[in-house]
Amino acid sequence: MKDKLKEITDNTISELLGDDIILPSTYFECFDKHARTIDVNLDSNEFEKELQNFLIEEYKQIDGYMHSAMKTIDEVSEIALDAQEAIKSKNQSLLDSLYSQIKILQTELENIKNNVYKDYLTKTYNKQWIYQKFLTKDATIQDDCLLVLLNVNNYDYISKNYSNLISNNLLIFISKFLKDKLKDENLDFNIARYLKNKFLIIIKKESVSNITTILNNIGNLLSNTTLKSNSGIIINPNFTYTISDVKKDASFHDTLNSMIKELSEQLIQK
Repeated sequence: MKDKLKEITDNTISELLGDDIILPSTYFECFDKHARTIDVNLDSNEFEKELQNFLIEEYKQIDGYMHSAMKTIDEVSEIALDAQEAIKSKNQSLLDSLYSQIKILQTELENIKNNVYKDYLTKTYNKQWIYQKFLTKDATIQDDCLLVLLNVNNYDYISKNYSNLISNNLLIFISKFLKDKLKDENLDFNIARYLKNKFLIIIKKESVSNITTILNNIGNLLSNTTLKSNSGIIINPNFTYTISDVKKDASFHDTLNSMIKELSEQLIQK
């Protein structure tokens, strides 16, 4: 259910992204249209039951996050009080013990952050990270950077004609391949899964020409790689991308809308 809802949502957002105003009725009509393309009937009792079960599980997960966060906050408060006493009494052994506890709490906080900001499938960042960490509260770009919008080609074809498992494994493979190769180039970058088969790569302090060369080289390496599923299906992974040199305070949605249009034109020409 989660995968289906995510796919429908991504398709809806992608279609409506260029609209200045999106009324609830417009969003629902578009959502319903994309739901029916993957044989999901929003009015059926079966869908309603599945949705209720999905929401229950989501609420349980959110409650788990909140419980973990509150527990960590309480532990931090206790450590802070103990540290004050240890400093006053110059108790070094207690300070050493508190330092060890702080390291454990750092790990716990990192796990909570990953659960909130990481895409469940590819382990890249997700849309929530983009809006809460990369953008301002007004959805503008915080700092000058290069934005790369990258499309994993043949995802829909593979999903429709073979299976979601194979298409999802393709996303996992390409996202890891990209991260590894970009790290090899010593770039200051972050990568996030923004739409179903599209990734945003945020790169700082680089030129468009240099990143174009790097991505073309990565694309060539990738296209010369052959993937084979357990069922014997052969796939040559590849991607299409577009780059935008964006400045601080630029509108994210305007930039992204232009990039999606440019990417769509490239895909039509292929």
